[in-house]
Amino acid sequence: MKTKKQIVRLKKELLEALFENHTHQTEVIVAIYNMVFPDWDKIKKIHGWPKISNMANEFFFDKFIAFDKKHHPNVFNGGLWLNNGFSSDENVEGWDVKVDCEIEYNEEKELEMTNEKN
Repeated sequence: MKTKKQIVRLKKELLEALFENHTHQTEVIVAIYNMVFPDWDKIKKIHGWPKISNMANEFFFDKFIAFDKKHHPNVFNGGLWLNNGFSSDENVEGWDVKVDCEIEYNEEKELEMTNEKN
């Protein structure tokens, strides 16, 4: 596992486009995680939750609720974000995402990291 600490700034225009260009909620949330973790396809598990501002969290809840009403009317609207989205933190501002998580990579990535140390 590797500790990742960083601040990533999201762009509202790109986030809005995700909700316009996808038809499934899973595609949207994976795309959001991919913005924060560019090596998303190599990550096995994230221990902990990225943190966003209260304003950004409201944005995501509103977007996922509207998205689910349109594309997934038979699910709990906004439920995927509620269960798998980021935490909110009053000390995070604007569109920043505060990452302070332990990242567990797929075996291939861990092997690469081990080889780099040798």
